[in-house]
Amino acid sequence: MTLEKIYDMGLINDNTEIIVRQGDSFTPLACGNWYQDDILNYMHHELELFTWQDDNKLYVDVK
Repeated sequence: MTLEKIYDMGLINDNTEIIVRQGDSFTPLACGNWYQDDILNYMHHELELFTWQDDNKLYVDVK
């Protein structure tokens, strides 16, 4: 699964804060909204897992 597919499912809107992390160490790689360049760089990366929280935050771990 990719971040783009999660976006297509409707879980991400303009106010969703996305935190992209390195899967093995949870090291943050990028943080922001889907339309920001640092997040757009990860839209097609394969994900290990993702977690969506009620406070409109999405944590994604890249492989």
